[in-house]
Amino acid sequence: MNRLDRYIFREILTPALIALIALTFVLVGRELSALLELVVRRSATGHELFSIIAAIVPGALIFTIPTAVLVGVLTGFGRLSSDSESVAFRAAGLSMATILRPVLALGVLAWGVNMVLSVWIAPTAAANLRQLTRSIGIRQLALELQPRVFNEDVEDLVLYVQDISPDGSEWRGILLANLEDPDEPKVIFARSGQLVSDPDNEQYQVTLSAGSRHVVSPLAPDRYSSTQFDTLTLPVPISTEPTDTTESTPVELSTRDLWTAVRADEATYGEQVEFHRRLALPFASLAFALIGFPLGLSTKRGGRSLGLVVSAALMLIYYMVFIGGTQIAGNAQMSPFLGTWGANLGFTLLGVGLLLRSERERSNRAMELLLDTGAWIRKRFASVRGGPNRFSQWAYSLTHHPTWFRTLDLYVLKSFSFFFLLVLVVFVSMFVIVTLFELLPDIVQNNASFGVVASYFFYLLPQILYWVIPLAVLVAVLVNLGTLTKANETLAVKAGAISLYRLSAPLLLTGLVLSTGIYVMQDFLLPYTNQRQDEFRNQIKGRPPQTYRDPLRKWMAGSDNRIYYYNYFDPVQNSFPGISVFEFDPDSFSLLRWTFAEQARWNGQSWAFLKGWTASIDGSGQMDAYDSFEQFAYSQMSDDPDYFKKEVLTASQMNYPELNRYIDDLSRSGFDVSGLTVDLYRKLSFPLVSVIMVIIAIPFSFTTGRRGSFYGIGLSIVIGISYWAAFELFDKLGGINQLSPLIAAWFPNLIFGFSGFWLLLKVRT
Repeated sequence: MNRLDRYIFREILTPALIALIALTFVLVGRELSALLELVVRRSATGHELFSIIAAIVPGALIFTIPTAVLVGVLTGFGRLSSDSESVAFRAAGLSMATILRPVLALGVLAWGVNMVLSVWIAPTAAANLRQLTRSIGIRQLALELQPRVFNEDVEDLVLYVQDISPDGSEWRGILLANLEDPDEPKVIFARSGQLVSDPDNEQYQVTLSAGSRHVVSPLAPDRYSSTQFDTLTLPVPISTEPTDTTESTPVELSTRDLWTAVRADEATYGEQVEFHRRLALPFASLAFALIGFPLGLSTKRGGRSLGLVVSAALMLIYYMVFIGGTQIAGNAQMSPFLGTWGANLGFTLLGVGLLLRSERERSNRAMELLLDTGAWIRKRFASVRGGPNRFSQWAYSLTHHPTWFRTLDLYVLKSFSFFFLLVLVVFVSMFVIVTLFELLPDIVQNNASFGVVASYFFYLLPQILYWVIPLAVLVAVLVNLGTLTKANETLAVKAGAISLYRLSAPLLLTGLVLSTGIYVMQDFLLPYTNQRQDEFRNQIKGRPPQTYRDPLRKWMAGSDNRIYYYNYFDPVQNSFPGISVFEFDPDSFSLLRWTFAEQARWNGQSWAFLKGWTASIDGSGQMDAYDSFEQFAYSQMSDDPDYFKKEVLTASQMNYPELNRYIDDLSRSGFDVSGLTVDLYRKLSFPLVSVIMVIIAIPFSFTTGRRGSFYGIGLSIVIGISYWAAFELFDKLGGINQLSPLIAAWFPNLIFGFSGFWLLLKVRT
């Protein structure tokens, strides 16, 4: 490569590498919480942790490498064009083919790396990840099981645990119900249990202690039988996810095996789609290079900013077309080749057409239209702002009369808002795309409709925003103030007798507003949207409806040491067509009484049970007394219909007051609530992350801004990774009682907040 080639190559490589690191961190960061959970709770070895990360990263790089190439080419040539360097290239007699060489070099390099990842490394990594999951599944099992939630992941089996030790090794208060024969349920109550592994048979087992087994037919209670045991070991499968099976999925098959099956005409339709997908997705790097080069070269205004905007739009269009074609091909409605290669063919043809047009030195009408549209919008807003109306008078008085809000503040906020929205759109888009790719096999296998998938992402969007807004704030502040510093605008501000603290004031105020918005969203929006997105995700995954969903809940923990089992609850008539009530000893968790009724109705004050029986159990686990009834006023059952209409929620599905009341109820019952208490304090500490990010970003922007905006983006990635890792690590330590819940939730904020404040005081203002 000659000097010019190296210059252009470096100009597009730097933003490409930064985009690659940022996008990969956003995608892999979703797994950080689970990884730290394994380290803290289950003492995973360093080798196991490294192996899991190494198995996850290749799958993320397959998607982020092409996008990074697109961002690098558009951003690099956007900068060259805005500084008129591209004009100098053409004035020196350089042809488009000459300028294209370093771009193709980057595209070919990215294509080669992605081919190695997609064809060889990613399938092996996927298979290794499944084996790693199985090998340390005993640990993951204890992490996934939630206390006081009925687990029905396995058909005809219900597992309920009242409390779990902080390290997850011991369960206390266990109900295990086998419902293979609905007319003759088998119910086990045990005081405690311990999870053990059976590596020889590749299964998990739970060893129950001090319990009793009960078998009875509600319609024939004379067939009641029970036995007591000191120790009982039973296999307890928890999940029926496809990843838990021993058979390899098409994603895990080697490319050689897929190619052999395709040549022998023995490959299934899904295997054919997977084979073409592995070859087509790396080619996106070349397609993005071809289409990004003429678009970036024809940009006379906008520079890096316009490059990021166009990158986000093209990335969304490409991956949506690619995913749509893959899904249609997976449903056997299109040729696997056309379904997977259609997006590449379309983008390649478009790129070639734009190249030929650029060679004739014609302006790019699409880019000019985009720029002119933005200019028209700004002009319209300017005309509204300057018109003789109430809004313009308010704007004038706001910017001229008060000393606490000036035109400079509007200038800073305008630039920050642009970068913030831009980064937010890029991160959210990548998050949605990769999540969609992960769910694509389930969408095809379970034939999930477009409406279900769209509804899932609609309700998932608030949670995504909740995660990525703080990182977007960090990047936007670093880029915004870094750009002002590099252009010597901060020097002009200081020359005008305005402190840099005063310059940063609107950003601090914006961070506070965003933190308030995150808290409001967390308490009033996320509890509902998280419930809904869980429901749609279960449909996509093909899982059975969960028992804590009203009104089809079949099992429910009641007050006064009761557990209810029913077929259906009518919330309008306030009645059960069939219900069993289990009363147990809170200390030994042994069954004391089993009451069954063919129908139960609420009479306004108490429950009336019709046509049923009551069996009392003695200390040895045998039936001590049996009474049948035609009608029985169950006045001891204190839970009214409203209790059955409410939903049993997780911490993420409750707002702060609800979770606080829930913790109080559990603590009075003697349960370990350390993990939930950390979640409670995090509901106050996490929304403040946006303010902390502003405090950290301001001093770094002023001290490192002269190195360029991309240096600021790279720095924000390092800070974001450090903060997020510390936040999750302290959360896990608090969950196992190694730290006070208050310290676990707030200490990362204090560390980074005071560090940022100290650096802020060191800035020469």
